[in-house]
Amino acid sequence: MLVPELENKIKAICGEKPCDVVLYGLETHVCVEQTAIDFLNNGINVYIVADCCTSRLNQDRDLALNRLRDAGCVITTSESIIFNLLRDKNNPKFDTIRKLVNPPSVDMQLSKSGSSGSTTSKL
Repeated sequence: MLVPELENKIKAICGEKPCDVVLYGLETHVCVEQTAIDFLNNGINVYIVADCCTSRLNQDRDLALNRLRDAGCVITTSESIIFNLLRDKNNPKFDTIRKLVNPPSVDMQLSKSGSSGSTTSKL
């Protein structure tokens, strides 16, 4: 959650408050969700990396992702975040990163258990 200790660390890194944050983590329906809502309430755009979020039960994760989308978060994937940060193929790290994401990762089955909508991002 956006507690004073985290706010101080953000200020030390960003100066004041960032425009955007990227969140992922354990217990999506508790920790990630509460943190995302705190950021949204502070006027910060939130990008949730769905394939880097988990809960003990997939239904908890999936319902949390739906709630977070409805609250205004962008639900996306790690590959989308990575390539949006690189911007384009002219980035000197593009070929290195492309090789890292080339093998398919484990399918998180986000669309099979009730999650709706696409997982796109625009950073």
